Amino acid sequence: MDDTLLAAFRSAALDTFKNMFGVDAKAATPVELAAADEHGWDITGLLGIAGQVHGVVAFRLTSSLAAALLARSGVEASNDGDGRALESGLVGEVTNIIAGTATSSLSQFEIEIAPPVVVRGPNHKINWPAIAPVMAQGFTTSEGTFEIDLCAKL
Repeated sequence: MDDTLLAAFRSAALDTFKNMFGVDAKAATPVELAAADEHGWDITGLLGIAGQVHGVVAFRLTSSLAAALLARSGVEASNDGDGRALESGLVGEVTNIIAGTATSSLSQFEIEIAPPVVVRGPNHKINWPAIAPVMAQGFTTSEGTFEIDLCAKL
């Protein structure tokens, strides 16, 4: 995978967390994921990218971080069911913003993004396309950790 792609998503994630939530995130060293890798993420926002760059991007986090981000956004749920729905909506929106910001910074390519979908559940699995390695870019914040996973091809 071209380092330019991962760098664009890394920068977009850092900017999104700072601008939306006032949270400084620190990027770790990216690693390649193996298909069978276990993970500790509870919620994933997924979306497809198409055009000159095509593949899948995932924004992955824990339920506790999703709840903390929701609280930082000033939104309060009236019950647990509403809280889960609001968290899922927030994860979908953040996924969309990160992908939109990243692809806008890659203006040298024609890229379109699909609407995000949100998957919940401990250790849920993603069937990644076999087009490129899946690169995981981890982040730490004062509120918890998250990850941007990218499987894309130029």
